[in-house]
Amino acid sequence: MFPVQGKRVLVTSSTEGIGRGVAETFASNGAIVTITSRSREKLESALHHLRRINPAVYGTQSDMTNLDSLNSLVSYALHVMGGIDILVVNSGNPPREPVTFSGTEIQDWEHAIRLYLLSAVSLTKLVIPNMVSRGWGRIFFLSSWTVREPQSILVLADVSRSPLLQLTKILSRDYGKHGITVNTILMGSFPTEGARRTLSRYAESKGLPFDQVWKERVLDPISVGRIGDVKRDLGSLLLFLSSDMGSYITGTGILVDGGTSSAV
Repeated sequence: MFPVQGKRVLVTSSTEGIGRGVAETFASNGAIVTITSRSREKLESALHHLRRINPAVYGTQSDMTNLDSLNSLVSYALHVMGGIDILVVNSGNPPREPVTFSGTEIQDWEHAIRLYLLSAVSLTKLVIPNMVSRGWGRIFFLSSWTVREPQSILVLADVSRSPLLQLTKILSRDYGKHGITVNTILMGSFPTEGARRTLSRYAESKGLPFDQVWKERVLDPISVGRIGDVKRDLGSLLLFLSSDMGSYITGTGILVDGGTSSAV
């Protein structure tokens, strides 16, 4: 589709859901990929699947909320792949969500900030020197359309992720001259295990059937009338932006939400 053969890609939180779909998209198109998970079992299962598509897939355990763990992750990826050309920062959901502000504790905020903001800052600081030395790089922060239209029940994620838009703009200006582009992807709804778990907890808290909540909060707001497909709708965009054809697009938040957001 787009020429990314041989590019070395690090995708975090990538043994299920969106991260796994993104990793599979790059692997299917000839990239060398490193995946991560906190779970050894999930990591081994994902590696078994992805290596049938492309043997050049590596993986290691890593915790997005532990900065020492992220340091070890980047060291591992640099060792096994010889470099990192493309960084895709993906994260799971805070364990307390869905939750409104009144239901949060300071510990929840500390966890969310580490999960979304500090992990992205740490990983970027670790990979950028390698990209600068090669004069080429792509950095993607996977986020949500809700950072532009924050939702009360997603207060931890929406507040903690919103600074990535500012970071994206600053990095794009500082590192564009080195052939590095930086973009935040504002995702809509995809049929992932994490999304279903989060909405199941919400439905249970309201005493409502899951199917009703899924229809009202997920399906009905999507203008195109369908939920997203990770590999087709998200993966193909990342392939384009990772190719030379996407080299003029940087410093922005790109909506991939099927028209869900009403923000201008």
